[in-house]
Amino acid sequence: MKKTGLGLIGGLMILAMAVLGGCEGMTTGTEIAVVALQPAADGVRAAYAPVKFTLSPGMNPIAFNFRADIALDASEYGKWNGYRATLMRDGAPVAVKNFSAHSPSDGEGNSPPPTTLTRTLFYVDVSVAGEYELVIVPDRPPQITLKDARVDARRNVQRPPQ
Repeated sequence: MKKTGLGLIGGLMILAMAVLGGCEGMTTGTEIAVVALQPAADGVRAAYAPVKFTLSPGMNPIAFNFRADIALDASEYGKWNGYRATLMRDGAPVAVKNFSAHSPSDGEGNSPPPTTLTRTLFYVDVSVAGEYELVIVPDRPPQITLKDARVDARRNVQRPPQ
C-alpha cells in the first residue's frame, strides 16, 4: 500500500473542508439576529411575513440564512418548494435570490427522518445605514411542509471563495 503523506488527520481535515465549504455565511462573523418566520398575513400558503433588520455599512459583508425543518410526510417525499427571497430598502430591492427546499427521498418513496434545511440566501454589502426588509414568498405552488422556519443574519462574514 502506498503512503500518501496525508494520514488520517489530513484526510479528515480535507473531508471537513469539503463539507463546510460554502458555509461561510452560517459559521463566520457575528450573529445579528435569529427571527422565527411567521405566516404571511395574506394567507398565501408557504409565504412568510416580512422581517425587518437594522443594518449599517460597518456590518459588511452581511449573510442572510434560511433554516427550516422538513416535515416527515410520505406524501411529500421527493417533492419541493421554490421561493424568492428579496432584501429591500425603502421598497427597492437590494438583493434577490431564488432557492428551493426539497423533501429527501431514496427514490423508492422512503425518506429518512426529518431533516433541517439550511441555505445561505445571499451576501450583501449595504451602503446606507437603516431599516431593511426581508421578504420570502413561494414562486410556485408549495408541495412540502416546512416547520419552524427561521432566518438569521450574520455580520462581518467571510465570503466563500469565488
